[in-house]
Amino acid sequence: MTDANVSIRLANDTDRDTVIRVFHDAGLDTDAALAEGTTYWVMERGGQAIGAIGLEHGDGASLLRGAAVVPQARQGGLGRRLVMSAINYAQGRGDRAIYMFSKGGDWGSFGFTQVPLAVVMGDIPDAPQIQAYRAKGERPGGTTWMRQLG
Repeated sequence: MTDANVSIRLANDTDRDTVIRVFHDAGLDTDAALAEGTTYWVMERGGQAIGAIGLEHGDGASLLRGAAVVPQARQGGLGRRLVMSAINYAQGRGDRAIYMFSKGGDWGSFGFTQVPLAVVMGDIPDAPQIQAYRAKGERPGGTTWMRQLG
């Protein structure tokens, strides 16, 4: 089912607070959101932000950064639309793989498979989220996923 009143647009610098609010409301980490070397999108319905997603870019690979739809707008496949828009963008820029960290859910329906954390850390070491974890001396929680592109 497609909601014709919903659009996804590239985020710009003025959208930082919106992206952070959507991520925060979904319980996602907001460190380094909209940092240099990233691309973010905002999902809107009737001019109101109802979702956000981002990609952190490396050399030939990207890290999916947050995929969130506000609680009152969930259902109807909106989260899937956000994720697929980011995957399509990564394919269009020629990435060979897209990675993500997840504290829940089965991302296999999106074509992701679980991989060791070392694979992501080695393939895109300069991604802002990875740099933030390293600066804090932390490891991302949850499961690490990869989807081959191309």
